[in-house]
Amino acid sequence: MSEKYKEINAYIQKVEDHEKIIDKEKEAFEKKWLWWEYFENENDLVVEIWTWLWNFFSWIVSKNPLKNFIWFEIRYKRLFVTAEKTLEKWWKNFVLLKSMAQNIYKIFEKWEVSLTYVFFPDPWDKKDRQRKNRLWSEKFISDLYVITKTWWRVIFKTDHLWYFEDTLELIRVFSKWNIEKLSYDYENEIEDFDKKNLTEFESIFREHKMKINYLELRK
Repeated sequence: MSEKYKEINAYIQKVEDHEKIIDKEKEAFEKKWLWWEYFENENDLVVEIWTWLWNFFSWIVSKNPLKNFIWFEIRYKRLFVTAEKTLEKWWKNFVLLKSMAQNIYKIFEKWEVSLTYVFFPDPWDKKDRQRKNRLWSEKFISDLYVITKTWWRVIFKTDHLWYFEDTLELIRVFSKWNIEKLSYDYENEIEDFDKKNLTEFESIFREHKMKINYLELRK
């Protein structure tokens, strides 16, 4: 048995038993339009898709106790560690889903989500045939639009310039989204940039002086 498999296996049971992780997609699907019951309130619902680990997620959860947060991830260790690190801040207004983000249309109903963060998804840039695996697609863009409340937003960041431009083209051609903010150098061009609360990827990119592409959409 490989060391990598041993590590994955060690976290499977931890994820299944964790109070703040839903590891069965069917269970998540059953909560469509019923997330207010799960959280026992009707506060704004914020979705975060793949930011690697807990840094940004745990911070934003703790800073917004009157909002509910849902985080998508498929890796067992990341799910468990992020849940534990977020609970350390003494807030429980969140849940983590072991699910592909492409399932958002099965998990959220029309106008159910207020804000979605999409940070540094895999661009699948090794081969042309892998492009079908990308998160951003015409369907995903459309699904995001449907589940988002009117006047609310989606925020997207990536270090891959050509992936960013491909996504922009899809949005401009196939969607009704309004582009509210657009930058090819987020740190130097966006006024509300906060270097104290970055995702792990952003911290690495800053060390290497890599520019981050930023897009903010409003419905």
